[in-house]
Amino acid sequence: MSDELHEELEAELAAALRRATGEPPYDQVDWDALAWRIHVAALGRRVAAARRRWWEHAAAWTRMAIPLALAAGMAAFALIALGRASIPASRPATLMEAVTGAASDQDVAVSMVGQPTMDSFAAEVLAQ
Repeated sequence: MSDELHEELEAELAAALRRATGEPPYDQVDWDALAWRIHVAALGRRVAAARRRWWEHAAAWTRMAIPLALAAGMAAFALIALGRASIPASRPATLMEAVTGAASDQDVAVSMVGQPTMDSFAAEVLAQ
């Protein structure tokens, strides 16, 4: 849009507004009070935004966080359930198996100390 056309439309719009409502009452407006109200309103919004509590931030994330947490919980449950079903007896227990109870106490002890040997058994008997 050219500047001439833009200025022409502004002049037509201004003339139509003056015909409809009359001249604006510039001398009746308290400009300082208006500026102060605008300033206070803008400052109040900034202060209110700065004083948000932690739960307000958390509430803003709930639409996304709740489904993600649910999916992560279901995935963890499935991994734990699958892990319990497929524990071979020949290997030592992992930390996850020890924490979830998928490994027996003996498997956890063997994984912490190592496989008992004749020498370690004899050393333990002699130590007592």
